[in-house]
Amino acid sequence: MPHRFLIAALGLSALLAAPATHAQALRDPAWNTLLEQERHAELEAAARQRLKAEPADPQATVALGYALLARGQPAEVDAALPLVEACLARHPQAGECHHMLGMVMGVQALRAGMLKAMGMVGRIRAGFEQGVALAPDNFHHRVGLLQYYLAAPGIAGGGVDKARELARQTEVRQADQGRCLQAMVAISQDKFDEAERLLWPLLAAADTDVRSAAYQQLGGLAAARLQDQQVEPARTVFERLAKAEPGRALAVYGLGRIQHEAGAWQDALRLYAQARGLRGQASLPLDYREALAWLSGGDTAKARALLQRFVSLGRGHPKHLEDARARLAKLG
Repeated sequence: MPHRFLIAALGLSALLAAPATHAQALRDPAWNTLLEQERHAELEAAARQRLKAEPADPQATVALGYALLARGQPAEVDAALPLVEACLARHPQAGECHHMLGMVMGVQALRAGMLKAMGMVGRIRAGFEQGVALAPDNFHHRVGLLQYYLAAPGIAGGGVDKARELARQTEVRQADQGRCLQAMVAISQDKFDEAERLLWPLLAAADTDVRSAAYQQLGGLAAARLQDQQVEPARTVFERLAKAEPGRALAVYGLGRIQHEAGAWQDALRLYAQARGLRGQASLPLDYREALAWLSGGDTAKARALLQRFVSLGRGHPKHLEDARARLAKLG
């Protein structure tokens, strides 16, 4: 299953950048708006203010968690963990805090070594499973648990059979949500045509949560096709997504990657610049990709500055960060 971890990582990014949804990740409509519009500093300020008045408040804890995860600073992610643990100590039935525990520790595990990550998986799995058990109607929680099952080996309580069963149970409760989860399982098994058949109709679903998840998973599917050198099928998906959701960044970013790999680095830079002004750009490694494009164009000064910023922020896939450090060392 070569794309299992790719899709899980993309899915995690989608969760971190998730907009306000039918499932109400945050119950306060004003806070949901801040999350949807990626106004993370304002969301953080509002959450911290409530936590001063109501320590360990579940919604404030989760809102602060989303704000800190979205920025992706390792120290801030680490600082979120004791806040979530305090919420669970005071409100053990708060499903949203269990889910956030899985989110925070999942991000920590992505940057940890294999041995350390394996020591964390029990709590990560428990967080996601309890999030679903305590809030079974929350699709956002079900997506997180399914992504865990797809990413984790059987010895860590994961596996595709568990993912399929979760998708089946979800379809019984809500058909569109179940189909979306089925598509995510299909992508993890490289069944791209089956996944597309399930996902494209969901872009018109009544549930905004399902629409958002379908968009993200189609973007992940296109990225997987691109990784397999299926350039034209990947381009077709990205172009359809860009037309369907012109205000979102992922498809435009994907088209930029295709242009760069075709040698059209200037066109890639134009698309990356366009993506920076669209929703969801905060979760994309635009500094890294722009740096690679500038290197293709021979501008090492611009590439160096972007790589330095990318590394200093500490956000992004560990392989991208490792490659960025290696390129900076070569550039001197």
